[in-house]
Amino acid sequence: MNFQAGTIHWNATRFGQGSQWLIALHGYGQNASLFRHFAEHYGDRYSILAIDLAHHGSNTDIPSTLLFDDAYARIWLEAILEKTGMQRIGMLGFSIGGRISMSLASWFPDQISELILLAPDGLPVSLTYRFLTRTWLGNVIFRRFILYPGVALGIIKAGVACGWMPGKVADYFKNEISTLVKRQQLFDTWMTYRNALPKKQRLRLALKNKKIPVTCVLGKNDKVIPFKKTRKTALERLSGMQLVELEIGHNLLSDKAMKLLSANWRQ
Repeated sequence: MNFQAGTIHWNATRFGQGSQWLIALHGYGQNASLFRHFAEHYGDRYSILAIDLAHHGSNTDIPSTLLFDDAYARIWLEAILEKTGMQRIGMLGFSIGGRISMSLASWFPDQISELILLAPDGLPVSLTYRFLTRTWLGNVIFRRFILYPGVALGIIKAGVACGWMPGKVADYFKNEISTLVKRQQLFDTWMTYRNALPKKQRLRLALKNKKIPVTCVLGKNDKVIPFKKTRKTALERLSGMQLVELEIGHNLLSDKAMKLLSANWRQ
C-alpha cells in the first residue's frame, strides 16, 4: 500500500483489518515488518499502515536531502489520508518513530485521532542530538564522524569506564556505528528528521484541546530510552496519558513485548 508525497515515493505495508487506521513508524535501524507483532494482538481493531522510515528498509532510496519538517509532513500526511480515505488518523510510534508521531500531533492536531507511543524518543530531546543536527559546528563534527568514528568510540569507552553508560547501552551504540554504511545511515536519518521535534507547549495544548487519547508504553528495564527520565517527562507533557509499564527492556516491537502489552493494555 504505497503512496506518493510530493516527488517522493514511499513504500508501506498494511497489517490488520480493523476500522481504525494507524500510521506506524518504527525505531532507528529497524523496518516496518516488526509491526506484524502488534497486528497479531490488535489487528482486529486497527488497520496499520506500517511505513519504513527514510533510509530504512524499502525506503533506502529516498534522497538524503529530504527534510521532514512541518511543510513536507503536511504533504506526507495528506497523501496518507487520501490513500486511506480517512479525515483523521492515529499514530503508532516506537523510539524515534514516537518522536516523529508526537511532532505530527503538535503540528496537525486536527488530523490526528490517537497516539500510541512505545518507548518514545524526544522526552526530552537529547542536547547532543540538537547540537549535531541543528548547529553549524555540530554538522561539521557529525559529517566527519562518518569517515572517522574514533572519537565517538572513545567517548563510549570512557562512558563505560566512568560508569555513566551501561555496558549494554555501549554495545548497542557501538553496533549502530560499526560500519561505514551504518554511520551514513545514522547521519542521513538524523538529518532528515532533525526538525521533527515535538514542541512541548504545542503538544500539551493539542492533546488537551483536541482530546487526543494517548497511550505511552515504557519498559522498566529500558537503558536506551531511560525509563525514569522518560516517565517523568511523559507525565508532565502528555495530557491525560494512559501509562503502561512493562517488565522489559527497549525493544517494544518484539513478539515478547507485544504479548506483555496485550496482557496489560486492553482497548
